[in-house]
Amino acid sequence: MIHPDGETSVDVDDHVPPGAPLPARPVSPAGADQPQPIQPWRIGDPGRAFTEVQPRFGDTLDTPDTVLDGGQLGPLAVYAASARGLAHRQVGTPRQDAYGVGLSEDGRWLVVTVADGVSAGQYSHRAAQLVARHATRQVGQLMSGREALLSQADWYAVFQHLSQLILATGRQKLKLLPQRVAEAMATTATILVCATDAKDGLRPIQVAWFGDSPAWLIEPNRNWRCLTDIKGFGQEISSSAVAALPKLPEDPTKLSVREQMVPPQAVLLVMSDGVGDPLGDGSGQVGEALARAWSGEPESALDFAVQVGFGRKGFDDDRTVVGVWDPQGSWP
Repeated sequence: MIHPDGETSVDVDDHVPPGAPLPARPVSPAGADQPQPIQPWRIGDPGRAFTEVQPRFGDTLDTPDTVLDGGQLGPLAVYAASARGLAHRQVGTPRQDAYGVGLSEDGRWLVVTVADGVSAGQYSHRAAQLVARHATRQVGQLMSGREALLSQADWYAVFQHLSQLILATGRQKLKLLPQRVAEAMATTATILVCATDAKDGLRPIQVAWFGDSPAWLIEPNRNWRCLTDIKGFGQEISSSAVAALPKLPEDPTKLSVREQMVPPQAVLLVMSDGVGDPLGDGSGQVGEALARAWSGEPESALDFAVQVGFGRKGFDDDRTVVGVWDPQGSWP
């Protein structure tokens, strides 16, 4: 097992600012003119595991170690990355996070989904993949031609469909007993709907979620604002229990849905708790470093992926973030 809370890595200069890359390895004179490799990104003390773990291959045909995308989608810039955490890399087990990004058929709405398979589930990575793909497509179809955002009943029907899809896949394709599917294929789901055009200086957005994968925005002053719930906030006793599909409350009003108007300068981010947990409430070292890095559109999808995979002592979970920027939005 990884012990990220072990000794501090001896090869990291404590005076390096948050979000700086690890020191580059010395280059021989013969290779001085060669392009240098992209260095890992660290925020504070990354812990020994970040520099010492040698990743083991898993089944890359089923679940690659890292996936990333980036570029224009309609008038918006979207960057996404999902990578195995140190715990899964060390033992060669699958990345349990997944994401989906798409436009409605009329191009007026952007849909982002992030799903985080529950770690104890043998096939939770399959459930996350199903949710990320099908939720994005289904919500995109529902939003096409619509002027208004989805209702609570619409959202509940979406999550019901996702639950049924997981149950059917577990029984029919994985040959699981019905009572086993919920524990073997459990996943969170957070879905963001965002208008591609801002009107009167504001953009309508809506977030529906089940579980602890948060959505955030970085405001023009670089402050963080949570669009969902901050994990553990206001709780005197923390709990490891996670609300996850395919289980769903019978009362549709128990499904969390929130909508608001945001300025075009705001950066929208949907993430798994592998990034959400070290981010906390956004006020600490991690929030400062990420806000500085993500206040403007990333230079490339690869740069964004390196930042998503930052090293931080004590955090070894899978990492997934999808970020949305408006190139027309001007920062002060």
